[in-house]
Amino acid sequence: MLVEHFNSHVRYGAAMALGIACAGTGYKEAISLLEPLLSAKENYVRQGAVIALSFIYVQQTDVGCPKVGEFRKQLTKMTTEKGEDSMAKFGAIIAQGILDVGGRNMTIALHNRSGTIDMGGVVGMMAFQQFWYWHSMVPFISLACKPTCLIALTKDLQMPKIEFKCNARASLFAYPPPLESKKKEEHEKVETAVLSITHKKKPAKKGEEKMEVDEEPKPAKEEEKKPVPDNEPPTHTIENPARVVRLQLKTLSMMENSRYKPVKSVTYGGIIMLLDRTPDQKAELVVQAVAGGTTLDPAAPEKQPHSTFEIDLKDY
Repeated sequence: MLVEHFNSHVRYGAAMALGIACAGTGYKEAISLLEPLLSAKENYVRQGAVIALSFIYVQQTDVGCPKVGEFRKQLTKMTTEKGEDSMAKFGAIIAQGILDVGGRNMTIALHNRSGTIDMGGVVGMMAFQQFWYWHSMVPFISLACKPTCLIALTKDLQMPKIEFKCNARASLFAYPPPLESKKKEEHEKVETAVLSITHKKKPAKKGEEKMEVDEEPKPAKEEEKKPVPDNEPPTHTIENPARVVRLQLKTLSMMENSRYKPVKSVTYGGIIMLLDRTPDQKAELVVQAVAGGTTLDPAAPEKQPHSTFEIDLKDY
């Protein structure tokens, strides 16, 4: 295998090629080939390994791909450790950005939804591969990023309020949990040790003195057990519009007795046009959220310019 080649440059190239070919799939075979490269002695090989693994782990969850959580922790460790090499640290920073690309609503793909090659994505990925020569080439990877969504529209380009059925558990495609800040460990107070000489110097107390007995050790605080989730249903519904990852598309279907009929299968994802079976009835549309930016609302009255006046520079 090229990932086990004696030449480190060949191993770097093989890692990047494997990551691009298996982007967003979570293939266990590809992950098992790339993981040994994380401990390579060459810093640029480790850099290529973390970037290639981020391609494969994009939009993967701990339920479907259990190793993605440990990989995120490893990236955080690489970026925060002072002794880590700068090249490997730079690769870890890029890998973190790829894992969370588009707010975790995008994936890496070099083809369109119809299966044809996307030349813009290919050129962007090729230019990104040259970041080792010029770091300004990194943003070109955005050309290879594709949104993962499902938006259903009517003939009037309106979004009707409908639901889709997903024949899989919701946790398989959920957002990864946010990073938790480290909690401060509570240290128990330790009593100050008293020397035996100090006891001898103290005057004898009246009455019987109690015999000193070692205090019973306090039981250690039991770790809070995480609540075990209830039995998750095998199916769930999603509303229009929705975030739909690539592996989730094949599990989608229309609800039974739905008012709308898709022009093409919803498994394609993206923008789907709908045919209304009961056009005489009023359709319930999705309420659009108010976004920032320019609006048509009346703004504050514009200030008028100053009136004309004469000025003589000789007075100054």
